[in-house]
Amino acid sequence: MIVGIILAAGESKRMGKAKQLLPWGETIVLQRVIDVAAASCLERVILVLGCRAGEITNRIRLPAKACSGVNETYREGMASSLNCGIRNAPAATEAFMLILGDQPLIEVTVFNHLIAAHRAGSGGITIPIYDGKRGHPVVFSSRYREELLAVGDQGAREVLSRHIDAITELTMPSPYILSDLDTPEDYQKSKAQMERGKG
Repeated sequence: MIVGIILAAGESKRMGKAKQLLPWGETIVLQRVIDVAAASCLERVILVLGCRAGEITNRIRLPAKACSGVNETYREGMASSLNCGIRNAPAATEAFMLILGDQPLIEVTVFNHLIAAHRAGSGGITIPIYDGKRGHPVVFSSRYREELLAVGDQGAREVLSRHIDAITELTMPSPYILSDLDTPEDYQKSKAQMERGKG
């Protein structure tokens, strides 16, 4: 099975408030990401929380295929959240899809195309590309499990740099693989894009 790991434990320092809880249409940013992941062909979704975990838990709902875990050491950075997610994945996991919890514009089709390409390819590492730039989510075979558990400050990029020949780049029609919400300006821009799409 391919397991999605939603990384949503951060402190949102540049945003100035919990970006997981920001309004997004009729829901909130993190719920949108959870719903898209759950609607995809992923067989399991693991949500990793950290900062304000209790407050966020009270504001979200998890579909049947999803569960959550809390990274108590979230202040150590994203690598610690990745570690938490991988350790909570089932033993039968064939690959991990690393999903950012602040990319609410990404469509279900992006997830499904990545899953299909990963299974059809070498099964190493599959990365989406738009306009020549790499984005997220990224799929890693479970053969890299121990390496992912051991990453430091550079996070999964450390594993990418060691296995360049194992990477499959998948060109996507969606620019949203490059968009995340780090600042209030990012949020306002993405929200405007979402509202235009609704029209």
